[in-house]
Amino acid sequence: MYWSKGELKSRNFDTTLGRFWHYLNPFLFGLIYFVFVGILTGGGLNSTTRLAFMVFNLYVWTLLSSVVVTSVSSVRNGGGGVLTNSAIPKVVVPLASTFSATNLFLRSLVAYIPLHLIADRGLHIEFLWIPLMLFLTCLFAFGIALIFATLNIYLRDISRFLPHFLRLWLYLSPAIWEFDRVLDSGVVNTLARINPTYSAFSAWTIILDGSSVIGGPALSRQVLIFSAWAISTAVVGFLVFISREDEFAIRN
Repeated sequence: MYWSKGELKSRNFDTTLGRFWHYLNPFLFGLIYFVFVGILTGGGLNSTTRLAFMVFNLYVWTLLSSVVVTSVSSVRNGGGGVLTNSAIPKVVVPLASTFSATNLFLRSLVAYIPLHLIADRGLHIEFLWIPLMLFLTCLFAFGIALIFATLNIYLRDISRFLPHFLRLWLYLSPAIWEFDRVLDSGVVNTLARINPTYSAFSAWTIILDGSSVIGGPALSRQVLIFSAWAISTAVVGFLVFISREDEFAIRN
């Protein structure tokens, strides 16, 4: 918890301007993608529902990417001396990044709620799935963070490649485009659905909208698929990380 608070302070969240920027940043990106996708697809720029859909998904993506990027950076820097000067398990460092990113995500919902109401997305029984989906999203992000943090110890350029990889992954995920666009058969559509974040964002979208599209995936099925991805990724990431953590202090 101490390192989590330290990370929040390092991101200037203890200042009014820092908090305002954190709330505003995903909203601005959502607005940019809303205009960009609206022009390209011819879907128009008058849908507040689509804007709310993009903004919320970008808040979720910010949560995921923040966990990965800050974990890689913290482990690379030795956790402020934690990795070299103490016997504390090294996994505490990415775990702290996960807690701080989750804390920021929950606070950022304050900025999203008015847009949700304006877009008339409503309140639904599906909201009961939110705690589980939040946990799975954090677990998945934690697993990915452990894998990349370990790789970055051996390949230092991973940290430079990571932002571009995450941006490309965002474009390949149904965060700024609707998940029902790839429900038809075909190699490309099948590959799109295999993407771990497809099940994640389709589940989040169904939860926030309160219903799925006709012939589309069921919420319970998408949550189950993402649960498998999240658990397996976290287990693999944890095993990879702890199997190499003795080398972190040396290579840092």
